[in-house]
Amino acid sequence: MKTWLVALAAACALFSANSAQACMPMPPPPQEQGESDEAYAARAAAWQAARDAEDAQWRHNNQVRLWDQADSVFLARITRVQPNANDYGQRVTLRGIRPLKGRRYTNRFTLSATAPAPCSTGPTFDATIGAVGDVFVVYVNGGRPRQSTVLQAIAPANITDDRVRALLAAG
Repeated sequence: MKTWLVALAAACALFSANSAQACMPMPPPPQEQGESDEAYAARAAAWQAARDAEDAQWRHNNQVRLWDQADSVFLARITRVQPNANDYGQRVTLRGIRPLKGRRYTNRFTLSATAPAPCSTGPTFDATIGAVGDVFVVYVNGGRPRQSTVLQAIAPANITDDRVRALLAAG
């Protein structure tokens, strides 16, 4: 029983550390009758690894889809951070600094979180938890960048799409 509690605590810690998970993480499967603590711990760890792999694959597929869907993709730097009026995160002002795909944007635009991450069903914009000076890859579809046209704003360290990684590395 003690190992089961340790495995459950570890799984909860993993879920809470990953902002891409749903609001209430699914617990690992229960220990089966007659299953040893060691066997259960191994099964729970394998279950968690499978969930993590599925999450990573989903995030990668989403980035590939974002690139394909976006009219423009560019790097933007946060120039201002303000409290968000709706109490969800903060409002950030960004300025385009380098195009990666499509049109070059150098105008300033503002993004706000519209729901508490990671509970939101829409884009939560990674940039809304950034600080002044942080840089993000911004995906835009449907006109100049603004809340309604930005599909996502992802930190370069979180990019998994090889096309975008190659453009970032090319400087």
